[in-house]
Amino acid sequence: MKRKTLLPLGIKKRTVTELPALIALHAMGEPWFCDQHLSDLMALAMVCQFAAKPDSDVRAAAEQLFVLLGQETLDREKIGPLVTFTNEWLQSQPNGRIQKAIDVLISGKGPALPA
Repeated sequence: MKRKTLLPLGIKKRTVTELPALIALHAMGEPWFCDQHLSDLMALAMVCQFAAKPDSDVRAAAEQLFVLLGQETLDREKIGPLVTFTNEWLQSQPNGRIQKAIDVLISGKGPALPA
């Protein structure tokens, strides 16, 4: 498995890290909303859960977002602010912290996510 190269000094490619969740949020409720959009939103929620401190507002928001994304009907009014909040937090984090969260998530060795 090839490891993705981190950009220096906390610089992230916003088209890779920020844009997918925002596009998915925009697509919500539209006929072109698809599984990839839902996956992008869930990835944001899961990475934030693993990267954020256990008792932080970001962790709570990410957990709430994950639960809302698991419902049959998606509520854009509830999901939108959570996506914005977690996405902005994610962008402010060092690359190493986010990569570590992704590695733990992919390995399957992290704590269980809320059901």
